Amino acid sequence: MKKHFVGLAIAVILLILAFHKLGAASSVTLHANSTPQSALVAQGDRVDLTHLPLGDGKLSRSPKIGWIWPCHIEADAGGAFRDGTWIKKDGTYDLTAKAVVDGAVTWPYRFKMTIQGDKRIFATNDLPNHPTGTYPIRRTDDAYQFDRNPNSIATQNMRVDLPINPQLAAQPSCTPGAVGILLTGSVLFNALDAPGRDAVAHETQDSCQGHPQVSGVYHYHSLTTCFPDATLSNGHSTLVGYSLDGFGIYGRRGQNGKMLMSADLDECHGHTHAIDWDGKQVSMYHYHATWDFPYTVGCMRGKYNMRDVMTISGPPPGGMMGRPPNGRPPMHHPDLQVAAQKLGISAQTLREALGPPPPDLAASARRLGISEQALRDALGVP
Repeated sequence: MKKHFVGLAIAVILLILAFHKLGAASSVTLHANSTPQSALVAQGDRVDLTHLPLGDGKLSRSPKIGWIWPCHIEADAGGAFRDGTWIKKDGTYDLTAKAVVDGAVTWPYRFKMTIQGDKRIFATNDLPNHPTGTYPIRRTDDAYQFDRNPNSIATQNMRVDLPINPQLAAQPSCTPGAVGILLTGSVLFNALDAPGRDAVAHETQDSCQGHPQVSGVYHYHSLTTCFPDATLSNGHSTLVGYSLDGFGIYGRRGQNGKMLMSADLDECHGHTHAIDWDGKQVSMYHYHATWDFPYTVGCMRGKYNMRDVMTISGPPPGGMMGRPPNGRPPMHHPDLQVAAQKLGISAQTLREALGPPPPDLAASARRLGISEQALRDALGVP
């Protein structure tokens, strides 16, 4: 088994592939080619990707620069069950040393964007135009030591209608879990995993920084390096996707080619100036990707439709009846924060002891040095 860890690259990023300029034509079909993750350090410019600050704990209840305002988290949800060796004790992580899910699976990509009246209509099967890792994560994969994602990538049938000329809301609002669509044809989630941790730091993803959730929706939590972060003649990054409020998401470079960080942007991770919008120069609000947390959308600056959120979030497991594919009813998820308090330990220590689902409670109790019954009582399970 060969080890797939991201190596520190010094060479300049591969020649950026031609970017599809979006015109006002009634039908546009977009394609982009893969950029290997091994080139991500060269893309980092002045950013030290070996010491990125962890976003853990940067959850707010109102707009805040460099933080995220989530609508909802599930503190007892799954995800990576063990901190990776790339996460450091000083509150940073080394993105270049992060474990990567093995595989190079290609998919029947289908993504179309059309303009009808005042709407920009997206139709996608959510399968990206670049290779993905092999999911579920295999036991022989190095990533399996930290994150045992059991989900498979599945074809979706998504249609989303967004405004061509989005308007700023009177006040920003919280960000849902799914926030937009990138021009790879796949969904963009916000910066958090389900329990509310920094997903880019904790969750193991493939070489394009994507992975599937429970209903098979392949998604990213940041701008993928497998879509070219191209620049215009003025140095500003080109469009890489759309947020569900209709505003554009642009790459990591701002005016005059400056590599942007969260501190350069507003509370929602965007700003206003003249940009290339449907083939014209228009002064309008837009979001930017950055290398640092919260990576793309920190809060929603325009109005969005909850129906669109539900569409790109994917169907519930098992379809309309809400049953998982194996036909069994959903498992009860104990509140790990409450259980950890009862045991006098941290939620992270408890999560590591439990390991990936379903947990072996007897083995978990031995790791914690307590009786199995004490663990069951704390978790509230028979």
